[in-house]
Amino acid sequence: MYTEMHRPNILSSTKLDEYLARGWFRMGQMIFTCHFLYFDERLYSAVWLRLDIENFKFKKRHRKLLRVNQDRFRTVVQPIKLDAEKEELYQRYKVRLAGYVPASLKESLMDNSTRNIYNTYECSVYDGDKLIAASFFDIGSNSIASIKAIFDLEYSKHSLGFYTMLVEMQVGKMTDKQFYYPGYFVPGYEKFDYKLRIGNVDYFDFHSEDWKPIDELDKKEMPYEKLKNKLDEMQSQLFKAGIQTILLSYPLYDKKYIGLSNRRSFHHPILLLCEFNDRSYVIEYNLRYNDFRLCLIHCNKELLLSPNWNLDERQIAFTCLEPLIRDKIVVHHKDPVEIILGLLSCK
Repeated sequence: MYTEMHRPNILSSTKLDEYLARGWFRMGQMIFTCHFLYFDERLYSAVWLRLDIENFKFKKRHRKLLRVNQDRFRTVVQPIKLDAEKEELYQRYKVRLAGYVPASLKESLMDNSTRNIYNTYECSVYDGDKLIAASFFDIGSNSIASIKAIFDLEYSKHSLGFYTMLVEMQVGKMTDKQFYYPGYFVPGYEKFDYKLRIGNVDYFDFHSEDWKPIDELDKKEMPYEKLKNKLDEMQSQLFKAGIQTILLSYPLYDKKYIGLSNRRSFHHPILLLCEFNDRSYVIEYNLRYNDFRLCLIHCNKELLLSPNWNLDERQIAFTCLEPLIRDKIVVHHKDPVEIILGLLSCK
């Protein structure tokens, strides 16, 4: 599975460390991981980051921003306190956020619960008595995870969101933590690039399930890019064989349905769909095993013509908003030619 979610009732500091070390992150009171993300109706790879703050030294530009903002503003680090002042700041800040935005700060951090299973602290920044920024971070046994930052848009020139990250990193160093986790960045989607400015971060390689230096990141091996390239290769080979296919965007890849077992579902956000000898097939490329899978599916032409299939012209793909059920795997192989031969042998 490329998206997993847990809702623990309790979470120790060492257990939080374990989740973070596997490329997980928290949202509300839930903790999750994912490797694909949709922004502006486009699919991207999620790349999880961490920084070894135990051996990290702030760069000159970091020290300058810390010094300037600490001289100009008042910064308070303390256990989390959700109050009307922070809620008002959140309401003014959230207009810049895209996609689904929680209605309140309490919903965003606590799922509207009064019970917090995380050891959460805040970094609040004041201009005089006015709250102009706040960030929230969780503390584990040997780690700090940055969760959310909000700031007054009128103070944008002061880089307060990045400044509070640097303060969180200072807290980590002063409390002898080893790792700082800023969440994910999204190659090709510049909104998250600021996280790379904190230093020489490592990224979580979902193939090896290990952390590697960011300068070793191979774009062709990122989840979405590799998946798309492999399906493009498969589609090209099928076209040469005279078999027409549709590139299918499948947002339901990470959803679970009653009566749909894990073995019969598709776990990737893009697939190839083809009709051959009056039967419907899906070709899935499995990133875990690096092979193609030709699957006979429950499908009919009426479904293919239904309004639930929408053309996304930028990605040249149809979007399926119905769960696809796999009858069986006809053949699986790393070589596209073997998949084509398997399809041609189907009667």
